[in-house]
Amino acid sequence: MPLDDLSAKLADLLAEYEAIGDRTLPLGAEAGEYAEGLWRNVRAVDTATASPVLIDAYARASVLLARLHYERHSLREGAAGDVDLARAVVALAPVAADRRRVPPPMRPLLGRASDDETQAAAAHAMLRSPARDPALLDAAIALMTPAAARRPADVSRQAALCTALRLRHERDGSPDDLDQAVTAGEKAVAGHPETAAAWEALAAAYRCRYKLRGDPEDLRRGIRLLERVAHDGGGPHVLADLGTAHRLLFEHSDDPGHLNTAVRLCESALTAAGEDARPAWRSELSAVLLRRHERTGSRADLDRAADLAEQVAASAPEDDPDRGVHLAEAATAVLRRQRRTGDPDELDRAVVLAGDALDTLPEDDRRRPVVLRSLADALHRRSIATGSLDDLNRAATVAGWALAAVPSGHPARGPAAAHLAAVHLTRYTRTGVLTDLARAVEAGEESLASPGSLPARWSMLGEAYRLRSGTVASDADLHRAIELGRRAVGATAADDAALAGRLARLAAAYWTRHQATGDSADLDRAIILGGRAVARTPADDADLPRRWADLAAARLARHRAGGSPGDLTAAVDLAERAWNGLPRDHPDRPRAAAGLCRAYQARVERGGGAPPPDRIHALAGLDDKQPTASPADRVAARHAAGLLARAAGAGRQAAELLDAAAALLPSVAPREAGWADQQHRIGAHAGLVAAGVAAHCDRGDPAGAVEFAELGRGVLLAAQAGTRAGAADLRDRDARLADRFQWVCERLATPGFGADERRRWWHDHDTLLRRIRALPGLERFLAAPRLDDLRAAAAGGTVVLVNAGRDGGDAVLVTADRPPVRVPLPELRDAAVADQVTALLAALSGGGTLSRVMVRRRTVRDVLAWLWRTAVGPAADALGPPRPGPHRVWWLPTGALGLLPLHAAEEPGRPGALDVMVSSFVPSLRALRDARNRPPATRREPLTVVLEQTPGQADLPGAAAEASLLGGSTLTGPRATAANVLTAIGNATWAHFACHAVANPVSPAAGGLLLHDRTLTLPEIAGLRPAEAELAYLSACSTADHGVRYADEVLHLASAFQFAGFRHVVASLWPVDDTAAAEAATAFYAALPETPAADAAAPVLREVVLGMRARHRADPTLWAPLVHSGP
Repeated sequence: MPLDDLSAKLADLLAEYEAIGDRTLPLGAEAGEYAEGLWRNVRAVDTATASPVLIDAYARASVLLARLHYERHSLREGAAGDVDLARAVVALAPVAADRRRVPPPMRPLLGRASDDETQAAAAHAMLRSPARDPALLDAAIALMTPAAARRPADVSRQAALCTALRLRHERDGSPDDLDQAVTAGEKAVAGHPETAAAWEALAAAYRCRYKLRGDPEDLRRGIRLLERVAHDGGGPHVLADLGTAHRLLFEHSDDPGHLNTAVRLCESALTAAGEDARPAWRSELSAVLLRRHERTGSRADLDRAADLAEQVAASAPEDDPDRGVHLAEAATAVLRRQRRTGDPDELDRAVVLAGDALDTLPEDDRRRPVVLRSLADALHRRSIATGSLDDLNRAATVAGWALAAVPSGHPARGPAAAHLAAVHLTRYTRTGVLTDLARAVEAGEESLASPGSLPARWSMLGEAYRLRSGTVASDADLHRAIELGRRAVGATAADDAALAGRLARLAAAYWTRHQATGDSADLDRAIILGGRAVARTPADDADLPRRWADLAAARLARHRAGGSPGDLTAAVDLAERAWNGLPRDHPDRPRAAAGLCRAYQARVERGGGAPPPDRIHALAGLDDKQPTASPADRVAARHAAGLLARAAGAGRQAAELLDAAAALLPSVAPREAGWADQQHRIGAHAGLVAAGVAAHCDRGDPAGAVEFAELGRGVLLAAQAGTRAGAADLRDRDARLADRFQWVCERLATPGFGADERRRWWHDHDTLLRRIRALPGLERFLAAPRLDDLRAAAAGGTVVLVNAGRDGGDAVLVTADRPPVRVPLPELRDAAVADQVTALLAALSGGGTLSRVMVRRRTVRDVLAWLWRTAVGPAADALGPPRPGPHRVWWLPTGALGLLPLHAAEEPGRPGALDVMVSSFVPSLRALRDARNRPPATRREPLTVVLEQTPGQADLPGAAAEASLLGGSTLTGPRATAANVLTAIGNATWAHFACHAVANPVSPAAGGLLLHDRTLTLPEIAGLRPAEAELAYLSACSTADHGVRYADEVLHLASAFQFAGFRHVVASLWPVDDTAAAEAATAFYAALPETPAADAAAPVLREVVLGMRARHRADPTLWAPLVHSGP
């Protein structure tokens, strides 16, 4: 109801009451309704910005409201009457300067005629009232402020004003109230320095100001005041307050003396009070004991703290305003106890307690952030123990609310930000979504801006930087991680129970730097620090198995580097402890199993005994029900168990375990995230494809080797392909289901959507997929294809799978009409492949001096000759003599072999690959099948993109010659922007790019074409849907290079264009001189038939490269990198 209408109705009611004196009128429901409505309306008016008309209406309503409440106050006693008087004062105070507006009965309280004795007496009564209405505090301050000003030496008034202002600050958070509270308290103490009430009031204000601003001197001032009160016989509440102050001072200084003093004082308070002890004092003792447990590791302190906290929570009445805080404190204590007991029921209890606490507190309660953190902590801890992603997601949300609820600059933002960082860090390790890692670093840095617990925050932030260093290959991040870790350890006392965790994190940082640099000193540091961490961790601590596992990995690494039997023995022992120390259903168990398998494998390789097959099977976890274990950890366990089985000579078991690992690989990548996150997660399992292919070849199962390669290679692209699958069969069965599935797939295939949206769409995708596969005849809809489904892709030629291994490699020849054939390649060792790739990349990255050019040419010749001897030559021999023309071959290399020019392999002076075969490269048989199945273009719509000059790059003067090769649309110079290219390519069937490109070995998904305004990235290219995409010619730098770490994901420009739908792609393995690139492109288009289809692309490119070889025999860098992808 509008303000004026409510005022009119209330005025009528008051007039009627004055006329007939019926006391039921002001006390009735109708009056109460008007009063509540006017109270809300009046409190909502901003007098600083209101119009004169609204100001008048506000004043009239305020007077009417004050009259009503004063009349109600005069008619009833007790708490209800106190509240009415308070509301009358609060309503009238803003307009009381105008004496005409103040009702006569209220003039002693407000206005120019007010009486300070009456004001002080009323304020004291309001502060003592058992009622809990906020107006009591506001009215007491409104009355006591002028009363205290009139008699500044009146200690009781200044002390009461100090207390009231401090309480309102605690309620509303106003710094001004707190400053005024301190001022009033200091006046009270100065006016009569021997008054205990004033000392207590000022001490409480100082303590409150410390919480706001973090100045420890405020705590010390408060402690001195309370010690004087205690010395003069202060009651138990003074001892309890002193205990709180010493606890806070410990949290600032980390001086255990304050902590012990706090425990003694709180114990004394409870003893002195006996049965009359307040719940808040028991709660404080619980908090102090919990802090001492965290500092010393005392189990007795922990158990007593938890018992006290639960007792206080259980005994708190439903209407106790502190009940929510007590419940949250109980949740925190129970959580800490659970870390030592391992009791899963206590995790559930902590979550329930914290959830009840949040439900109990009003939305506007300023203690709500603390309770939110308690709930987030409970959910976080339960997710760590159980692997529940739902708990973890909810913890991240609640921790975000907790931080948002703390004002900027408040000391409480530090702990809230640190907790949010810890939750995001856990979620990153669980899902691999890089935005979580970025948020962890951001929140961790913010936490350092607030005082208190800095060593804990340094340690946690150092861990975040350590993990980020692995995603961006940043030396700066790793340096920062070690710096923060050392600072945290250095600032932690030797007897602090937190030291073990900080030592473990610093050890991990040194271990990571060792992995990046090979520095043995860092490895030694990691082992020393890790050993200290283990020694300081209690036997019942939940983190001990993880620390055993980390130390085992470091000892194993030192054994591999130096051959020390002692390190190997220690590694096996530690890894066994880690695995045996975890419950069977613990989410960390697969990670521990992987470490133990690696230790056993090293022992086997040194001639030691192998564990029995059933032990290896158990380590793989195939029979364990671990639905909450990380997919990445489960893949790692199966991978490591498979390698162990192979080392032990159990070939069949090795193949089965590696198959199980590959089957789970598609679930590793975080589907709700982008390519960058997914590639990083999958890249952590490098070597799995090579191991699985080798295991099947060992067993004489080349078909299984091919199927394994199909399952384990190109996982990211295969998942994306699943969102583009044709649904003709489905549409015939259920058109509505097909439409819905297509709609979801289109959104999943579009980059740029947020993680929450993608997570929701993937859930819809999986639900729809289950419904589709339930339809008759569609049981294998979008399932991984079997070899029999794919062999037709090799029609007219042979797909050659090439794989390197530790002791030799294999090629598998796949044809459309015969079983696959294995070709042993005994000289193709993975170490030799790594050496060749390293040498090639080093040579290609050299400068343009004559000596560097000569080294580059010689290196490429050496690589081509090595490839012919070890891989391509034996495969060519197995194909037989070419007749009537060259063999048609599609190369399918695993791992780093994909970076090498297999198609151009040759020994000087002898026929090579170019002479005996027409070569193409394919990411997988499935990709070749899909390219064959796409119908050729029916029209030729060319698009040419040429950039002679690109900001920040060397000029490409030779690119100008390529602008007119195709005709049709041309985008050059400033017109060649990403937006224009994306628009134009939608209508093109042939596309030619003569520009720079970038290949990012750390994050291939970040690579792309360097256009005038920005990089056109791989995900953007792969997201294209040209209607009749036929040929993409990438006359640019490194358009088929994808780095070593993610080699089996085959993420590069050529594969991105092929995924976008182009049937044929011509690209380059490394940067080519722009003049030579123009020469190759000119010859290619001149020889290619002028038809819409480009099915002659592979043989034509071979002829072009043969011609360039003839003209540039001495410089293979000009012709060896040119490759074709497609049918």
